[in-house]
Amino acid sequence: MSFAEKLQGLRKSKGISQEQLAELLDVSRQSISKWESGQNYPEIDKLIKLSDLFDITLDDLVRDKVSDSKNEETENDDYSEEDKEDSEIGFIVGCFILGVAIGVITENAIWGSAGGLLGFGLSYLFRAVKDMMIKER
Repeated sequence: MSFAEKLQGLRKSKGISQEQLAELLDVSRQSISKWESGQNYPEIDKLIKLSDLFDITLDDLVRDKVSDSKNEETENDDYSEEDKEDSEIGFIVGCFILGVAIGVITENAIWGSAGGLLGFGLSYLFRAVKDMMIKER
């Protein structure tokens, strides 16, 4: 939905005429008409007043929801498969190091070996759970 459509819908839902809205914002009725027809856009101070008046965020007021979802898809595509693999390998190595650190702290070689294996096991468990959650989407 465009800004013009949103503004008109919000104004009508509040039962405010173009003239009344113009008085509240200290602009002409023609300005409101141009905003609602998409011929012009308000200045930032007027956008802030509109946001406060209609109790809506500036993002929701001026952004088109369709473009938001496109941006989210683009952001998700920014991570390549190689980046994802690198982060998974880092997680596995981190869990292994954490497991070995437990052995070093306790000064017990058995705990170090078991901790390292436990670290590997946990990392694969987390990866399996993550994959299952992704498939459910």
